[in-house]
Amino acid sequence: MIIMAMATAVLAVAVPGHALDCTQVDSAISPCLTYLRDGAAAAAPPRECCDAVKSLVSIAPSQQERQTACECLKAAAARTPIKADLAAGLPAGCGVSTTVPISPDVNCQNVG
Repeated sequence: MIIMAMATAVLAVAVPGHALDCTQVDSAISPCLTYLRDGAAAAAPPRECCDAVKSLVSIAPSQQERQTACECLKAAAARTPIKADLAAGLPAGCGVSTTVPISPDVNCQNVG
């Protein structure tokens, strides 16, 4: 399972010259789904999840790509029951600085 998640995250890396899409974003963040659905607020995100968050940040370097990633994460958060507090704290919990929130209620046009 871990190998499958890591392979999925590796495949999610954007190909230079190609636009970021929700398939890539969904694939990149998939190792975090169990934590976001079932995790405890006091528990740190698993390493595989943090690796996925770092991968997601690396495939969305431009503002347009971050806004696309935001829209994809917003849609994923709306269709998948997740714990909002864990989603909001995921980047900080992984030691990652990003302007892309994981929330069904975010205005992605405000993402820098």
